[in-house]
Amino acid sequence: MIFNRKTEESDTEAITIEPVARFGLARPAQPARTGLPARALIDTGLNVKGDLDTEGELQIDGQIVGNISCGHLVIGKDGAVRGDIKADEVVIRGKTEGVIRARRLMLQESARVVGNIFYERMSMEEGAQFIGTSNQPKDETIARVE
Repeated sequence: MIFNRKTEESDTEAITIEPVARFGLARPAQPARTGLPARALIDTGLNVKGDLDTEGELQIDGQIVGNISCGHLVIGKDGAVRGDIKADEVVIRGKTEGVIRARRLMLQESARVVGNIFYERMSMEEGAQFIGTSNQPKDETIARVE
């Protein structure tokens, strides 16, 4: 449950997160029935400062300032990331600024990318913008995401 309250220092709102168990609604964490990795969503209007690390899927439609490491990353049309990205597969429709390391990278039509990218396979649609250097190393260990 999330409650908003005014902070004592200013008139801005702070978010306090109370554990669900307090209200008798706690359920033990259960693995996905399909055996697929977990999926996380950073929705529109959500701004995150800090690093994100998961082995599962991550979709970003909000704003992130920090480094990201995940299995599969999708940056939506309204999403933006300022920081380094490491993932097996990255699909970019929004904006990024920083170093990207991926086995497979797709820059779609609305993508705006500033920074250096290291990849094994890359595709770039007409209309996508990219400022930086792209490197497909001959030695696969450089692009390897681990």
